[in-house]
Amino acid sequence: MSLPLLNTSDPDDVMHLVLLLLSFALMAISANGFRRRKNSRYLFLMLAFVFFFLDQAVTFYQEIDLNGMLIAIPYLSVHLVHFLELMMSISFLAALLGPTTLGRREVQRSEL
Repeated sequence: MSLPLLNTSDPDDVMHLVLLLLSFALMAISANGFRRRKNSRYLFLMLAFVFFFLDQAVTFYQEIDLNGMLIAIPYLSVHLVHFLELMMSISFLAALLGPTTLGRREVQRSEL
C-alpha cells in the first residue's frame, strides 16, 4: 500500500505540508499554554506561533496553487510571507524581551 501523491510542481511540496502540520501543532500547544498561564510572555509566544502557522499556510498555498509565485500586499509592495515572518519575529522578540512585571505580580499574589 502506498501513500497518495500530491499533484505538485515541486517534490519539496511534501516538506511544505509537513511544515504546515508541525506549525499547526506548535500553534495548538502554545494556545494551550496561554490558556493555562495568561501572561504577556505566553500571549506573544502564542502570537508568534500563530504567525508561523499563517506563514506556512500561505507558503503551502503558493507552492500548490500558484507554482511558487509570491502573494504581494497591495500598495505596500511587500510579500505576504515576508510580512508574516516579520510579525513572527517581532512577537518572539516581545516574548523574550518583554516586561516580566505581569509574571512577578502573579507570583506575589500566589505567595499571599
